[in-house]
Amino acid sequence: MQTWTAAAADRFGLADRRPAALADLPHLPPADLDPDRSGGDLAIQACADDPLVAFHAIRNLARIGRDTVVMRWSQLGFGKAASNGAGQQTPRNLMGFKDGTRNIHGDDTALMDQHVWVGKETDQAWMRGGSYLVARRIRMRIEGWDRDYLADQQNVFGRYKYSGAPLAGSKEFDTPDFKAKGADGRPVIPAKAHMRLAAHENNGGIRILRRGYSFTDGIVAASGELDSGLFFIAFQKDPREQFVALQRKLGMNDALNEYIQHVGSGLFACPPGVTAPGGTWAEELLA
Repeated sequence: MQTWTAAAADRFGLADRRPAALADLPHLPPADLDPDRSGGDLAIQACADDPLVAFHAIRNLARIGRDTVVMRWSQLGFGKAASNGAGQQTPRNLMGFKDGTRNIHGDDTALMDQHVWVGKETDQAWMRGGSYLVARRIRMRIEGWDRDYLADQQNVFGRYKYSGAPLAGSKEFDTPDFKAKGADGRPVIPAKAHMRLAAHENNGGIRILRRGYSFTDGIVAASGELDSGLFFIAFQKDPREQFVALQRKLGMNDALNEYIQHVGSGLFACPPGVTAPGGTWAEELLA
């Protein structure tokens, strides 16, 4: 997968072909972004069952492009951090919770067309049939998380840790009842629970397709804590109306913010793939 960002526009004579949706991401708490792990002109994602294969794919592309392109940053991930197809088992994140239970399924054509694939609404014809990728390197404060009580952890996510069921339910795929209240009159799914704040029912129907991975990169030298977390990757048809809108809400209210920090970021435009013999990737953009 190759992509193009706003950063490339002026240097490569593409300013007039920059889509309005490819607007630089604003500051979104809880972010403390490392500039050495953010931005870039092209993104390449290599996936394989064996990380050695992915490593050599990137290595050889970098070798071929030497003297033309320079590696800015990279991230090695493992495992899937969200299910994205019917019948798939929901994976667990490094905090031990099932992640992505309500993610869009890649084989759900209607939801993909509604939320992921760019359509006629774009101001740039070359992006029709493509999508926008947002990448965020999210470090988890694992040590602090592990010291918290199970009940508190479950209230942070709004789900039971073992089953993945919403706190107002009994099975993982139960539709969450956000109106349910306990004997004390308080919401069963807390007001600042991650799942309540991220749910499409509570955000005007906004949804994104998550395709992230877990990561671990040794330790943070200053603290001795694990440098581990989620390499968040999401696809959508307009980051301004989807990722940015969701993250602003999460950044202001999410109980999970106590245990995470956004430390890297990237936004990329992904033109549609090649559909005809003899065609080339992004030919409408580069013609």
